Amino acid sequence: MDPKLRTPYVETWDLDLQRSLTNNLSVDIGYVGNHGVKLIGALDINQDPLTTLNVAGVGPVTTGSGWTAAALATCATTATKGACAPDPAAEQKGRPFSTPFPYLKFIDYYGNLDTSNYNALQAVLTARNYHGLTLTGGYTYAHSLGESSDQGTSGGLVIPANSHGCFRCQLYTSTAFDMRHRFTISGTYAIPGRKGFAQMLEGWSVNTAGLIQTGTPWGINDTTTDFAGVGEAFARDNPQANEGMQWDFFGNPSDFKAVHNFSGVDPTSGGTYTLCKPPAIKTNCVQNVTGIPFFPGTNATSGIAAPTANAACNQKAASLGPLATASLNVLGCYALGSSVLLPSAYGSFGTMPRNPWRDQGFRNWDFSISKAFKFNERLSAQFRVEFFNILNHVNFVNPFGGPGGSGTPNDINPSKAFSATGLGYVSQTPDAASSNPILGSGGNRDMQLGLKLMF
Repeated sequence: MDPKLRTPYVETWDLDLQRSLTNNLSVDIGYVGNHGVKLIGALDINQDPLTTLNVAGVGPVTTGSGWTAAALATCATTATKGACAPDPAAEQKGRPFSTPFPYLKFIDYYGNLDTSNYNALQAVLTARNYHGLTLTGGYTYAHSLGESSDQGTSGGLVIPANSHGCFRCQLYTSTAFDMRHRFTISGTYAIPGRKGFAQMLEGWSVNTAGLIQTGTPWGINDTTTDFAGVGEAFARDNPQANEGMQWDFFGNPSDFKAVHNFSGVDPTSGGTYTLCKPPAIKTNCVQNVTGIPFFPGTNATSGIAAPTANAACNQKAASLGPLATASLNVLGCYALGSSVLLPSAYGSFGTMPRNPWRDQGFRNWDFSISKAFKFNERLSAQFRVEFFNILNHVNFVNPFGGPGGSGTPNDINPSKAFSATGLGYVSQTPDAASSNPILGSGGNRDMQLGLKLMF
């Protein structure tokens, strides 16, 4: 712990303009901002420092102590999982405090390392009995940025893959709660009526509440592949190293947007592969999972037998060098649209930022019709027919993180997602994923009748 640890705090400011358009109609436009200062962050100060090796057939490679030049040269020419694995003993020996404290692996340092920023344009239109309409409509355009999405040691802290590198460069990005656009509307319209016919032509009103918001970010988290040879990838060793190892993404992030949970993606568009280990090959071993299509490598681990069939992956890996091709041959790749997701070249850190993609967003519309009856000065009644999620629109949960996120590790671990449900694929709505089955949080259409007596 930093001995001079400060208490984190947040600075906030806003500017708001209100204007009355008519006696019944007003508009409110404001700017809201805040800045998180001296937030708690973490580094592993016992992580292996990087050294530059001259690898035969490859050239200079800046990597961790787990790799030697000979090991990387062998990996480049013999791309198998066994040949492309760093030496854990060498990683431990290369740690800065290995001599005085050989029994210590990770030394996590907590200090005032993180910051956050939020900026938003907020607009509200309010109508008060405007020709029978009472309405509040709101729109927010915002951006939330930070090194971490929340605070505390319960998983919100993120140790960068390279604790000796630029802390902000690796972690500062859109937070899991970043919602760029959000539109809400709620209102009641009293339908003009007339006397007579046992009050059946008066007292009617319609009520509505709608919500439209764009998607929140999600990304990958490879906690099983130690590309850089620094021993920080494995979550089982250091629970705080929950960024894992990043891969390399090339193309347009919108190609990997989880629109309708990738329902428009043909699950057979990826490379066909088997999940059974020889010789126990069974007819049901061939699997085409949904999500972002996966293409296995030519030297994939035992039990996954099929060549990489995506030309874009092969071409991009070849342009990055032999060690990138080696990682592709062992781990495979993901491709959708004009974009590809490649494993980082062995001996290096991935280049993609955290949370580069978005989910499909959230849409919900509630609607009701009510009829009021007045019996005398003291007694009245209201009968209501209410529809929640009237369009029965399916809202899938964020693949990971974000409000009500899935949180299933294999869904976002690209080294394992292909053997589970598929990268980014989820099967739950937000209410089910968070065990919060309340109206308006992603459930299916609900209808109910209500009678209110007022006396």
